[in-house]
Amino acid sequence: MKFHLVALAIAAAALPARADMVGHGAIVNSIAVSRDGTRVISGSWDYTVRLWDLAQRRELAVLNEHFASVNAVAFLPDGRNALSGSRDATLKLWDLAGGTVIRTFEGHVNNIAAVAVSPDGRLAASASWDPSVKIWEIATGRLIHTLTDHRANVNAVAFLPDGRTLVSAGYDWTIRLWDVADGAPLAVLKGHENSVNGLAVSADGRRLASASTDETVRLWDLETRAEIRRFAGHSGFVTAIALSPDGRTLLSGGRDRVIRLWDAETGRRLREMAGHQKPVWTVAYTPDGKRGLSAGYDEVIKVWDLETGAPAIP
Repeated sequence: MKFHLVALAIAAAALPARADMVGHGAIVNSIAVSRDGTRVISGSWDYTVRLWDLAQRRELAVLNEHFASVNAVAFLPDGRNALSGSRDATLKLWDLAGGTVIRTFEGHVNNIAAVAVSPDGRLAASASWDPSVKIWEIATGRLIHTLTDHRANVNAVAFLPDGRTLVSAGYDWTIRLWDVADGAPLAVLKGHENSVNGLAVSADGRRLASASTDETVRLWDLETRAEIRRFAGHSGFVTAIALSPDGRTLLSGGRDRVIRLWDAETGRRLREMAGHQKPVWTVAYTPDGKRGLSAGYDEVIKVWDLETGAPAIP
C-alpha cells in the first residue's frame, strides 16, 4: 500500500498562483470533479489515482494500488468515496479520507476504459475491452449484469439521471442503451463513422453527446433516439466530451490539442482554448458551469475560464 498525503500548504502558499495541476508522471486520461466543486480526481498511465484541491490546484493524495494504467475515475455522490478502473482489469472503490481501498471488483478480463456511478450512488457500471459492460452493486461488490452486445472494445459508459437507463459506446461505432434493472438492450444509435470514444448525458436526461475518431461530436435526442446535431471542427480524433450542467454548452478535446466550447442548441463554436502541448484525452465542467478542466498526453490538468477562454488562475 502506497498512500502519500501531501502536506505542503505553507510552501504552496508561497508559490505563484497557477492554472494547472501538475504531478502525474504519464498521460492523464480521466478526470472528475466532486459535486461540491472543491476537489478533482484523476487517473493516469503512471498507475496512480490523484486527489486535488481545485481552488488551490494542490495535490492532496496519491492513491497507488493499481498494477497498470488507470483509465477511469468517478466520485460517488457523497464525495467521500471514488471508483477507479484500470488496464489491470479491476475496478477499485476508495475511501478518500484514509486513502485505502474498500473493495476491488474483479470480473473483467481486459482493460477497463470507463466507469460510471448511478445518481443514487448504489450502482457502478464499467466498460471494458473484453468487450463488455458490467453493472455492479457498490455496497457489496456483487456483479448484477454483464452486457455483451458490443462487437469490439467498449470505451464509454454513462447512467441517465433517472438511474434506470445505461448508455455505452465503443469501437464498433455504435452507442447502445440498456435497461439497468434487467440488462436488456433498449436501442442502438448509429451514425458515427469510426470508434466512439466518449459520452456525456445532459442533466435532464433528454440529450446525449458523443465524441468519435471520425473527428466529430454529435448530439442525440434520447426520446426519439435520433441524431439532432453534428459539431465539426476538430482535426483528428475526438476523445473527450462533456455537457454543461445546464445543457446549453459542451466541451470537446482530442488529437489537435485544442479544447472547443460549443453552443449545444445551434452547433456554433463559441471558443477555442489552446495550451496543451500534446493530444487531449479528457474534459470536465465544474458544477457551476463556469470553468472547464482538460488533461491528456502532456501529463497536466488545465483549468479554463469558459467566459474568456483564458487559463483560470485561482
